[in-house]
Amino acid sequence: MNDMQEEFALGLAAGLAPRRGAPAERRGTAVTVPAHWWFHLVCRTCGHTFRRGDRVRYDLTARTAEHLEPGLGCAGGPASEESGEAAEFTDGLLAGWPANVPVVRLAADDWRIPRPGLRTAAPKCRYCAHTFRPGEQVVVCPCQVARPVCGAAVHRDPARGLSCWERWRPDGRVEICPVAKARAAEND
Repeated sequence: MNDMQEEFALGLAAGLAPRRGAPAERRGTAVTVPAHWWFHLVCRTCGHTFRRGDRVRYDLTARTAEHLEPGLGCAGGPASEESGEAAEFTDGLLAGWPANVPVVRLAADDWRIPRPGLRTAAPKCRYCAHTFRPGEQVVVCPCQVARPVCGAAVHRDPARGLSCWERWRPDGRVEICPVAKARAAEND
């Protein structure tokens, strides 16, 4: 590795995982990485958690961060519709990555989507603990399917990098509801 390549690698590493105490701009924009202080916190404007890859506007003095992501109701503007090709890609991934569970695409008005101004916290993925966003695909807990008890959900959206279901339940089965501790209806 020559000096130029080594310098580039060091700069890339510093940019992806900033060190604590390193000089930083007081205000600016950034792409969220796990080392940022706002990672996993809830945005006061839209109610969504900050995830890896989210663009944000931050203010270190006021200790605030706000999403710049389209469709989250902050500074990012309106949501852009998922293209037909992106939806086909997602469907193809799920078809090639089968499981015995139904996958649900969350609509913007789904009760699991955070609503600014509500006093109760929005539900979060049982695996990654991030809030759900419109258009994401999830597996809903199968406890008492006819009369859902908990409504807990886990991301299963590999096209967006959210393979929480496969990591949480590699065998694809839920025997006991993680919230109500009831036996799952599919196992009765």
